[in-house]
Amino acid sequence: MEAKKEKYRRIRGAILKLLAHQHPGAIDSMVLYFLLDDLGYTISEEEFKSHCSYLVEKSMLKKEMRKSSGVEIEMIIITSKGLDLLDGFITEPGVDVRF
Repeated sequence: MEAKKEKYRRIRGAILKLLAHQHPGAIDSMVLYFLLDDLGYTISEEEFKSHCSYLVEKSMLKKEMRKSSGVEIEMIIITSKGLDLLDGFITEPGVDVRF
């Protein structure tokens, strides 16, 4: 079970690292999902949504809905708290950014 928890912490860290490259811009949530897969973090869409919700609840990322030509897209943005975690200014036991 501990290995599974560590995997979850690393996936959350990878999400933040990917988002940091776009800061202050946003990434389409499905693009982010496929970028994780490209890095070898293959998870279900449900698991991905769960990790994003966790990070939203921890105020490390935020979601925005954008509408264009009748299509609604969920965009994800890293917050200053997420950047502080990546920079080592704060710690969060549920997120591993040390890799």
